[in-house]
Amino acid sequence: MEDKRFLNQIQRWRVYWLYWLKSAGLTFQSLMATRFASVVFVVGKFFRFFFFLWFLLLLKERIQTVVGYSVEQLVVFYLVFNLFDMLGQIFYRGIYWFRNEIVSGNFDFKLIKPLSPLFQIMTSHTDFLDVPLFILVIVFLAYSMRSISFIEIAGFVLLTVVALMLITAIHIMVAAIGVITTEVDHTIWIFRDLSMMGRVPVDIYTDLVRGFLTFVVPVALIFTVPAKVLFGLVNFQALLVTVVIAGIFYWLALRLWRYALTQYSSASS
Repeated sequence: MEDKRFLNQIQRWRVYWLYWLKSAGLTFQSLMATRFASVVFVVGKFFRFFFFLWFLLLLKERIQTVVGYSVEQLVVFYLVFNLFDMLGQIFYRGIYWFRNEIVSGNFDFKLIKPLSPLFQIMTSHTDFLDVPLFILVIVFLAYSMRSISFIEIAGFVLLTVVALMLITAIHIMVAAIGVITTEVDHTIWIFRDLSMMGRVPVDIYTDLVRGFLTFVVPVALIFTVPAKVLFGLVNFQALLVTVVIAGIFYWLALRLWRYALTQYSSASS
């Protein structure tokens, strides 16, 4: 009986995997149909990345530390920010099209499919334009991590899972708000604007702002804490608290999503 359930679960995962491959393939085809525009977007992403990196390196000539962090450490914070920010952009880009699904009534068809509507919503588009820069960030970050200990790497891997959980939870909340209010674009861009504050360690902000960026919109937990663990600045207790907060945040996101579905009015109703 247990073996049968396990095989059924494997088959279900395979269905989700094939669905994502199909959706990603369609997105890639649309990008190939507009090659010039795609190249311009990729160049723009590289330009924005290197411009801020150049700004950080310029600081090295004028200051030694910022709230106790060296310029080299600030660069690592920036790399970690880009790593997790692009992960959300690559895999959850579909949320930006969700409002049209609600307004047009196409969301009805997602609800009747034997797949999670959340999975369909968030993975309907894959942003391949972020992939080249994403690979470069991984290379830069791997180079900067070459001298850290195994324990710090293990902590970073754990916090990577936590960051992905929080990013997923935020997108679930945005989708839920979209179902209730049909407002998606404004909500996700508010998060994107707030997340930009995570390009540098949140320690530079006031206590009130740090509290907001930790417990209300968990920018600090997504971007700052994983970078801190690379410098050995996160103890076991803080690590445990971060995991617990992420779990609670994810649970609340799912609860909000279930509530939103009870408030949804079908386009056919």
